[in-house]
Amino acid sequence: MRKRLLMTEDDVRRELVQCGTKLADMGLIQGTWGNLSARLDQDFFLITPSGADYYGILPEDIVKVDMRDGTYEAGKHPSSERLMHQLIYLNRPDLGGIVHTHSPYCSVFAACRKDLVTSRLDYPCASYAVSGSRKLAVNVSQIMLGHDGCILSNHGFVCGAADLTAALALAAEAEKAAEEMLK
Repeated sequence: MRKRLLMTEDDVRRELVQCGTKLADMGLIQGTWGNLSARLDQDFFLITPSGADYYGILPEDIVKVDMRDGTYEAGKHPSSERLMHQLIYLNRPDLGGIVHTHSPYCSVFAACRKDLVTSRLDYPCASYAVSGSRKLAVNVSQIMLGHDGCILSNHGFVCGAADLTAALALAAEAEKAAEEMLK
């Protein structure tokens, strides 16, 4: 979290754009599916916009969200999973970055509604709820109280870490583990 304190809001916006491109390059997001966010401070976080093309997104497209009430910048449309990110941040003040993917192998676990557990990882599968719903946000945020990642039933994967770069690494590690388990 120390790194985040030294970054300006503009720096964090640029980091979100760069990490979004990396997610797309790594195949961890498909098309406009998936989203990522970064905590600014105890009151605000930044999140990718709804329907984001990760190869065309600009820093000014990133949406600032109030952590307390979920309000966001006028004229912008945050990811439909804004509430999930908000509740995770509220429950986990240690997290500085969150990544939500629709990666191929983690999505197999999601479709089968199976936990992703290895000797190094323990990512439970959240009970099914409609994408973008309060129920999904609550289900996932409760699991994330005791875990750094979570399979979203019939949906995808979400993880969080101290910063966005570390969250991206967790998402990549989960996808690799899921691939190895399915071979």
